[in-house]
Amino acid sequence: MVDIFEEVDEELRRDKYQDLARQYGPLVLGVAAAIIVGTAGYQGWHAWQTSTREQSSDAFEVAMNALDAGRPAQAVSGLETLVETGTASYATLALMQRAGIALDAGDNAAAAGFYEQVAARTAEPLVRDLATLKAVWALWDTLSFNDVEIRLTPLTTATSPYRHLAREAIAVAALRAGDMERARREYQFLSTSFDAPQGVARRALEGLALIAGQNEPGEAEMVAPEPAAATTATDSDTEQASAGDSGDD
Repeated sequence: MVDIFEEVDEELRRDKYQDLARQYGPLVLGVAAAIIVGTAGYQGWHAWQTSTREQSSDAFEVAMNALDAGRPAQAVSGLETLVETGTASYATLALMQRAGIALDAGDNAAAAGFYEQVAARTAEPLVRDLATLKAVWALWDTLSFNDVEIRLTPLTTATSPYRHLAREAIAVAALRAGDMERARREYQFLSTSFDAPQGVARRALEGLALIAGQNEPGEAEMVAPEPAAATTATDSDTEQASAGDSGDD
């Protein structure tokens, strides 16, 4: 009798499993298929991303080698292609290099345009703010004080990596425009800021001395920021930040 009960119980369990299989089998198979397809898709995307990054790196190196070898036209062609087809990070680097080439050629307006493209397309604060600052420096002789203030005020926040350079540029623009009070405020802030770079703090003291001596506003040019000198130490930071920004790839 016990064997009969066990056999009946086994039949009931088997029937229950079959019902469950009929009810949930398609769902289980669908989930399993989705997992398999998703895994394969991720692996394929990762392989494609790695290949694209390597191609962009190689293309950037070729362009830089051409520039170093005195073939700027070839370098420009390679950089333009990289802007269109490269990963986001290397496209940003290509635009920065295009701006540098334009500056060397004396085409400041074109250089500023490239810097502005960088600022508009990258979310990396270090690169975005540096590009904005360089665009202002490139157009320095053509910008009014209001232009400089509007462009650089967003860079003066406590978290901005180039806040001190932005304030210095605003101070110089104010001094050039004859707004001694505004220039004095900015220079005083920079001269007493504990985290201001030594060069900025020193030039701020020079600016305050210039104001105190009541010299002509035109002499502000002696303390105006020089793009080539002021950004030498930051270009490598830009390349590292751009190349390492794999999230944009």
